Amino acid sequence: MSQQNLPADSARQLREQFDRSFALAPSLPAAGSVNLLTIRIGAEPYAIRLADIRGLHADRRILEVPSPMPELLGVTNFRGQIVPVYQLTSLLGKAAAGAPRWMVLVQGSAPLAFAFEAFESHICASAEQLIAAADAGGHGQQCEAVRTAAGVVPVLAIAALAAEVEARTVRAQQGGGHG
Repeated sequence: MSQQNLPADSARQLREQFDRSFALAPSLPAAGSVNLLTIRIGAEPYAIRLADIRGLHADRRILEVPSPMPELLGVTNFRGQIVPVYQLTSLLGKAAAGAPRWMVLVQGSAPLAFAFEAFESHICASAEQLIAAADAGGHGQQCEAVRTAAGVVPVLAIAALAAEVEARTVRAQQGGGHG
């Protein structure tokens, strides 16, 4: 092999390696691992299970609508469907640091989105990183947290929050107010 063929051979090897990478099935996360989004609500870090949401969106236009629920920011449009958007900061009883930029579309039958200030990262946590934690909201429910490089971060129970919002919406529509 002469010196003149080295770049061509190297390019050919790189191209073959690149092509092989697409022929292989994508690697799956390790058994027992959980995909999470880490976010900020106010100044505090939280995590959301990826399995609990249908999508993460930034800078969506929200149309304000009148509501007896102060947490309702308004509605937005996802693929032709009108979706109510609630502020996670308010739902968790925290002070808002500013207008929320991000929102997650909740997994489930009723369309629902939760808005928050900052998306930080995606992490794949092992089962050992997940821990049971006391409910910070004082509702007496068990919830979980995840150990990250930044410390222990509460994992939001998105399905429970969605159920709470739906129950409060029904009460408000029946004239029972909010709370």
